Amino acid sequence: MKNLRFFNKKFDYLTIERIIEITGAKPHKECNLTTKIFDIKTLESSTQNDISFLNSGQYVDKFSNSNAGFCFIDEKNIAKIPASMIGLIVKNPYFSYAQIVSEFYQQKKCDFTSKNLIHPSAKIGKNVEIASNVFVGKDVEIGDNSIIAPNCSILDGVIIGSNCIINSNVVISCAIIGNNCQIFNGAKIGQDGFGFVHNAGKNHKIIQIGIVEIGNNVEIGANSCVDRGALENTIINDEVKIDNLCQIAHNVEIGYGTVIAGSTAVAGSCKIGKYVQIGGNCSIGGHLKVGDGAKIAGMSGVMRDIEPMAIMAGIPVLPIKKWHRINALLQKMTSKNN
Repeated sequence: MKNLRFFNKKFDYLTIERIIEITGAKPHKECNLTTKIFDIKTLESSTQNDISFLNSGQYVDKFSNSNAGFCFIDEKNIAKIPASMIGLIVKNPYFSYAQIVSEFYQQKKCDFTSKNLIHPSAKIGKNVEIASNVFVGKDVEIGDNSIIAPNCSILDGVIIGSNCIINSNVVISCAIIGNNCQIFNGAKIGQDGFGFVHNAGKNHKIIQIGIVEIGNNVEIGANSCVDRGALENTIINDEVKIDNLCQIAHNVEIGYGTVIAGSTAVAGSCKIGKYVQIGGNCSIGGHLKVGDGAKIAGMSGVMRDIEPMAIMAGIPVLPIKKWHRINALLQKMTSKNN
């Protein structure tokens, strides 16, 4: 279910006939063109009243087990369509998804018309300190004893819990933040994820209709960015600590107690487990899983899933003992040649 606190749903439903008209899709078997589709969702969360899309072979298992009534697919996957599903055949399923999500949803425009920096609809708790030049938008909620430092912008609909410290020059949109959190100077929370689809020689922007959910006792470092989700939400669980200059992309989920050192980038839809330790300047590829308790040495490049409790290093990552052995052998080889 999309968060209508931040987004408008333009239509309660679209008929299959209308979806075909927009995308040029062809049903793989006969279907009732007046069937109503109420939402577009991921393969995992879809029901018979929803439409989804299959864009990568990485998700064939989820596709086979999906409850989606309809799904955009390309011709090569026709044989894999579950019996309960009707495939809508298109050349570029990802582009068709972008077309339909834009047809269903639009982001609400921020209300800048109030003469006051703090919108009259905002709900401000007890003992909250807000600097004189802070913008607080429509329907914002800020919990008791929180502090909002100079030059911050808390945009429409944002919820911030109690005992939070939002330091100077922070911008927060499309986000719900728990209690006892600290967001350091210059961080940006809830902006668009990097969502584009290439079709017919042009990059088309995809509306991002997820939000950012931040738990309790979370710290996010200076000038770090946490993008909101595309369809589902970006989730930062309780007790997570993120250092300065980190990039957390759309639909990333970070588990309880994980710590991430500075200048690390986590690509879209990566799932990081509990109590993971990630060194500085790491790059973690999209749609990967990092198991609970894993450790990743600084300046590593993660290009495959990491098992729980593994200790990894290098580009691409290897078990750290193997990485050390390879480095030792390389040093011996190069010293002989010199």
